[in-house]
Amino acid sequence: MDASFNLKFQMKYRLTLASVFAAIALFPGFAIAGWEIEPTHTNVTFEVDHLGLTKTPGQFRKFNADVFLNEKQIEESRVNFTVDANSIDTTVAVRDGELRRAAWLDAEQHPNITFVSKTVKRSEDGRIVISGDLTIRGKTLPVDFNARLTDIINNPFLKIPSVGLVATARIKRTDFGMTKFLPAVADEVELRLQTELNKKP
Repeated sequence: MDASFNLKFQMKYRLTLASVFAAIALFPGFAIAGWEIEPTHTNVTFEVDHLGLTKTPGQFRKFNADVFLNEKQIEESRVNFTVDANSIDTTVAVRDGELRRAAWLDAEQHPNITFVSKTVKRSEDGRIVISGDLTIRGKTLPVDFNARLTDIINNPFLKIPSVGLVATARIKRTDFGMTKFLPAVADEVELRLQTELNKKP
């Protein structure tokens, strides 16, 4: 991701009681902390099946995000982001230009893709389910993201605690008016947000 892009991504996270004891043992003062994004290790990507043979990946190089997670009062958490539709990158310039056109993302008329969370809940298996409104091409539909914290470590480079967050969702592009090249290009698209967050000083 372009590190010069003005990216604001904040996270506050409270651990369950059992996790608190483990975290305090490893990182004193870690239990309740503010977090900020590591932009060079953050990406918004997607993947779609092509001809049933391969999956074509892509990413958005410019986006803003705001995250606040509070496990003690999980309903107060939020995950919101805005993606620059023109920043799409599938490594093929001709294809990227086509995907910006009216039949696909219609980036000229609808330059932003947005997600605004409405509820955040923890499932019995420990996943974080983030439900909200996803807007593509000016059409807004409800979408659920399944999220998880990948690990908590003492960052060997920064000498501070770091945490990884991954969130995924599956959508149908036809629901947002993108019908071109069906079924050669699959209807279902997987969206993925991955980020590393560092404890604020």
